[in-house]
Amino acid sequence: MGETNSQQLDQDQATPVGATDPLALGVTLSLSDLLPDAKGEIVILSEGDDPHLSIVTDLQLLETGIAGAHVTDGGIDVKGLQYWVFEDGTKLYYSPGLDITLDHNVA
Repeated sequence: MGETNSQQLDQDQATPVGATDPLALGVTLSLSDLLPDAKGEIVILSEGDDPHLSIVTDLQLLETGIAGAHVTDGGIDVKGLQYWVFEDGTKLYYSPGLDITLDHNVA
């Protein structure tokens, strides 16, 4: 019984109150690591858990908006998704609930 209490205290002390949960930090991806379809489109969908995603690129962002009626080469209906268009023609669609930021590489 004393061991169980000791182990429980050790686990509690391993995650101090107010510590940042590493899983809540989000994900950082390079735009060049994401593979577009034949038309240069990438779709990132979220299931409503409000994850944070940071996209890193050296490309300039040319356009943003909300997609109208459109189905990608992969068969994904992107109507209502937010999108970014980059200077190389890549179009990134993403779920409105996704917390996404764009970070530029500094050469």
